[in-house]
Amino acid sequence: MKYGKAELGMIMKACIILHNTIVEDEHDSYDLSFEYDDVEDNTRQPNVQRNHHLCYAAYLRRVVQLHNKDLHARLQSDLAK
Repeated sequence: MKYGKAELGMIMKACIILHNTIVEDEHDSYDLSFEYDDVEDNTRQPNVQRNHHLCYAAYLRRVVQLHNKDLHARLQSDLAK
């Protein structure tokens, strides 16, 4: 069976409406209460790294270069020549 964009759009909207209706009807039955004081202290600490990945460092250098007004003006001038 082949569906067009319009038919798929209507099916997706119907699924979203059905999902939202189910969630709305069942919302009162969820146990959302959580006592933060009752949590045991056996959780691991997150591994936070202070050194950035090389690709991220290169990205940050490019962002700094893009925001350099002198470099921007020079490149714009070179482009106009």
